[in-house]
Amino acid sequence: MKNKLYISSLIISCLIILGCDRQENMTDFDYGSIEKNIYTNTFFNMRMTLPEDWVVQSEQETEEIMEEGLKLVAGNDKNLETVIKASEVNTANLFMLYQYELGAAVDYNPSLMMVAENLRNAPGVKTGADYLYHARKLLARAQMQYDHIDEEFEEVDINGVPFHLMNTNINYLGFDIKQKYYSTVLYGFSLNMIISYVDEEQKAELEESIHSLTFEL
Repeated sequence: MKNKLYISSLIISCLIILGCDRQENMTDFDYGSIEKNIYTNTFFNMRMTLPEDWVVQSEQETEEIMEEGLKLVAGNDKNLETVIKASEVNTANLFMLYQYELGAAVDYNPSLMMVAENLRNAPGVKTGADYLYHARKLLARAQMQYDHIDEEFEEVDINGVPFHLMNTNINYLGFDIKQKYYSTVLYGFSLNMIISYVDEEQKAELEESIHSLTFEL
């Protein structure tokens, strides 16, 4: 039985529908790799230091978590479920990790994930703010009602690359869960990082990892 606390820390990652054609000519796309706690990706020419000793999810585990997250978000809204499922065609889950093993005896399991989404069918999405605008609209439709979703998106410089930031807040199973969505556009993709946490200590460790991200553009 999956623990809904770890599912709720994700909520949703496939945020907007950008068309339903399968990716083509993507033989050079790189999902990246993790050695020790360093993530590298040759397609985006990036490197990131992940929180030490956190648990990286396998591709199968990630797919299962995404499926459970879809059920929580869409509920009985079949149209919303269709939108999310269609977006998965163009979405690459680069990595997902939790502080503890799934099912560990902890109150809340904070998470960090990185997702890339092909923008070839969304030429109007030129910045992270454009992407988050659509993401916000979709989250507002979710079965799980958010207490707060930013309406304006702060620009955040991460080692020379402009990201935009959307903060969200949701009370679930008695936990005040906070999420930050960081989004930018590179090489025809929306590149997104999502962190979920409930206290300042978790936030600090996650943000340290976020700001370790470097690019060789």
